[in-house]
Amino acid sequence: MIKVNKNKHLFTVSAAAASVLMSGAASAAIELNEHTGLVTALKVTQSHNDNINDTPAEQERSSWITTVAPGIELVGRDRLNRYSLSYNLEHAFYHTSATEDKTNHTLAANSHMEFDARNRLDLNAGYKKRESIVNDTNRRAGQEGDKFHTYSLGGKYGFGAKSATMQLELGVNQDWTKYDNNREALSGPNKGAVNREKDHEKTGVTGTAYYRVAPKTRALFELGFDDFRYDNEQRNGQRLDSHNMRYLAGVTWDATAKTTGTVKLGYQEKDFDDARKQDTSSMLWDAAVTWEPVAYSRIKFGTGSSYGEGGSTEDVVDTTNYRINWLHDWTPRINSDVGYRLTNKEYQGGSNAGREDDLSVYNLGVNYKMRRWLELGVGYRYRDNDSTTDDSSYEVNEVFASVNLVLN
Repeated sequence: MIKVNKNKHLFTVSAAAASVLMSGAASAAIELNEHTGLVTALKVTQSHNDNINDTPAEQERSSWITTVAPGIELVGRDRLNRYSLSYNLEHAFYHTSATEDKTNHTLAANSHMEFDARNRLDLNAGYKKRESIVNDTNRRAGQEGDKFHTYSLGGKYGFGAKSATMQLELGVNQDWTKYDNNREALSGPNKGAVNREKDHEKTGVTGTAYYRVAPKTRALFELGFDDFRYDNEQRNGQRLDSHNMRYLAGVTWDATAKTTGTVKLGYQEKDFDDARKQDTSSMLWDAAVTWEPVAYSRIKFGTGSSYGEGGSTEDVVDTTNYRINWLHDWTPRINSDVGYRLTNKEYQGGSNAGREDDLSVYNLGVNYKMRRWLELGVGYRYRDNDSTTDDSSYEVNEVFASVNLVLN
């Protein structure tokens, strides 16, 4: 298990974020060359949401929302090596009530290094701070939306030339997640979220072997392990500490018969350290395929399954998703995106045991690239959550218009 001094880690991340912001404010002082670039972006979105808290129809509240999302990225290149440091801020102003306003921060450092034709290494580090909408558990307890932050470190080593018959990849990552509010139940043993139960660290290891079966097609075999360690017990005196195992086999191909994709099928297990919790296992799959019948039109298909972590109301969430998107370039400046996604969640263990949700999301968007650095967009999104828990079912309609500026 990787251990760090969290205060020192926070200081390091904060210092990096400050340096990025300072470089953005004084970009004229940065000496850039052909190997270094500075990218700044700003996206402003005006939207209307007729159910901002995802509540049943009789409790719906609507609002106009203005979202401002500036970002900055410093990129360095050295032959095949690439390094980047980025910071993104997103703040949403809710016109009905300032108490609904939300701010998200994302800081990331990434590098891709190729030492020779056979050896390459990717490294990443990041910090995320998130504020969520008031969900059904929060709403019933009179709580505000959840707030949490996550630190992450990771790397992936690849061995084998890209044209070789075999390649190997080994990935390792470590995440630390801590919740900043709603840490205690407001009243009663099952009243409201108890987010201190969800503070945890996750260690993940993934190994993948590729074998070339055709010039543009490779078979793959993947083994994954995730270990979850929680800081606190649940209200019932049990612990959520567990580990997941994944066993997958599949195929990946590039531009074969106008398609590109990866399909993996296998088996997953989740074993709890606490004998009072029920271990679980199921089939596992992950697929993403892009079909490009013509150069200006693409259809993307995707599906997957995974185990999501539980909390104060469940032990594990068995999640399955299906998605399809059609992206079409009508002219060199105008493009559209039409999509549908279905997510099924089955809740296991705890007071939520037996609950099942089906979330359908329909979206339509049109973008106009007015200039190389300026893009305008309009869109519509409809979400429908059908839950076996009556007060967790809801419908949401959203319309939006956006302005996106990217300077480099």
